[in-house]
Amino acid sequence: MFAKYFFKLAILLASLFVFHFSLPSNASEVSKIIDDFTDNPEKRWQFYTDQVMGGVSEGGASVRFDSEGPYVRLEGSVSTANNGGFIQIRTNVSEQSKDAKGILLKVKGNGEHYYMHVNTNETISLPQQYRFYYQASFPTSKNWREVKIPFSTFKRSSTQISEYFSGKNLRTIGLLAYGRDHNALLEIKYLSFY
Repeated sequence: MFAKYFFKLAILLASLFVFHFSLPSNASEVSKIIDDFTDNPEKRWQFYTDQVMGGVSEGGASVRFDSEGPYVRLEGSVSTANNGGFIQIRTNVSEQSKDAKGILLKVKGNGEHYYMHVNTNETISLPQQYRFYYQASFPTSKNWREVKIPFSTFKRSSTQISEYFSGKNLRTIGLLAYGRDHNALLEIKYLSFY
């Protein structure tokens, strides 16, 4: 009788162990993906330059593929002439993660720092809506690396909006080469909340 009870207990414990530890360690992160550039990302992301406001920066964005799948390349020449100074890709955000602490990117580039601009319900409702945003910078290197951008590091573009960005009510995300004369090369494999 004891052997039969011990056998059942061992099976139960083994089942719990297998179920608990067979899940990938990042299983909770998978549901927080913002975009991994599969399934026609050109329908979700738009490319902009400062030419919409009289600037002269030039560039483009394209979907590329490597052995791990698709990624997006943002490249061009950023010029601050005529009060310009950016090239950008931007997407709308429809789903959010309420418990997230920030945004994680897998990126590589030419060693320059690049920027993320986010808009919220508050900023998007103001006149000249994309003039108001929260901004954070991130580094790149020639190899793929994950970069975490905590919500607490975003700075507001104007005192007309709330001082802090908490990650709530997120409406758009933009990835930019911004603010100085330089040649840009930024590649993005995915974005997710963390």
